[in-house]
Amino acid sequence: MLTVLRILHVLSASVWVGGTVALVFVGVPAIRQLEGEARATAMRTLGRRWRPIGWSAMAVAILSGLWLTDRHGGFARAALDTDFDRTLIVKSVLVALLVVGGLLHDYVLGPRLQRELRERNPAAPVTRRRLIVVGWFNFGLTIAVPALGAVVLTTLD
Repeated sequence: MLTVLRILHVLSASVWVGGTVALVFVGVPAIRQLEGEARATAMRTLGRRWRPIGWSAMAVAILSGLWLTDRHGGFARAALDTDFDRTLIVKSVLVALLVVGGLLHDYVLGPRLQRELRERNPAAPVTRRRLIVVGWFNFGLTIAVPALGAVVLTTLD
């Protein structure tokens, strides 16, 4: 069972990380070459197609991670007793920040920017900058979280 959980966790995290890398370095730059409504439509379509895959992968990674934590006794001890616990707490905080940042990016700032661009609202450049900052912050977390996962594994030796 532990092996199945680990595989599920790694595969779901791989979908999240790989999909995010593909979006950041392939999808979004290609769409930036477009103009006007074509650009807006392509960005909206990309987001709508990615969200069910990405968010499902994130949910599976979180649930399998919680289950793995339990299987390794992470919930049976007082917090901060071991390197495993301390590293896992940091990783969990970063995952929570990633989820909040992802929700902000996908469901608040992205739709707001789309609306402001359609309305030719002068606030659109500010929203775009915020969206970009949140996006890069999320990207950094997307890379940091699996790195911490590898660190967690080293504490189990």
